[in-house]
Amino acid sequence: MLLGLNPLTLNIWDALRCIDYLETRPEVDAKRIGMIGLSYGGTMTLFTSALDQRVKVAVVSGYLNSFKAFALDYGNFCGSQTIPGLLKYGEMWDYAGLIAPRPLLIESGVRDEGFPIEASRYAYSKLKEVYEVLKVPERCDVDEFDGGHRFSGRKAFQWFERWL
Repeated sequence: MLLGLNPLTLNIWDALRCIDYLETRPEVDAKRIGMIGLSYGGTMTLFTSALDQRVKVAVVSGYLNSFKAFALDYGNFCGSQTIPGLLKYGEMWDYAGLIAPRPLLIESGVRDEGFPIEASRYAYSKLKEVYEVLKVPERCDVDEFDGGHRFSGRKAFQWFERWL
């Protein structure tokens, strides 16, 4: 940030280049690339998947919320979790909606102290509307589990098996 660069945008660029590399590997089926991440990994998964159609299936864990709730109300953010000025163009669910119509699973812990469950539920309801408008509601699901800021995995691996 001191050099005028945003860590999240640099990390997303790196993720896009990783996908470029995966496509060159003979053991990788480029039509079956999925992405999963918890917390900052969820941030990376959301934005990378929104920007790159090569990610065919995504699981965002411990991140889908509202910028207002987790960042402004809870102060739970660092320079790596946000892109300057992003909120003036949309809320987190708007950016997650760019993944549609590709399959997207959201994991949210009901006791996550950094990403309040009420805001996660609201964000998911807004995201689900996008999938319903596109007539693919089965491609968007949530795993709301009894836990904190952690990976659940209860539905994630079956999600990949189903859609990849």
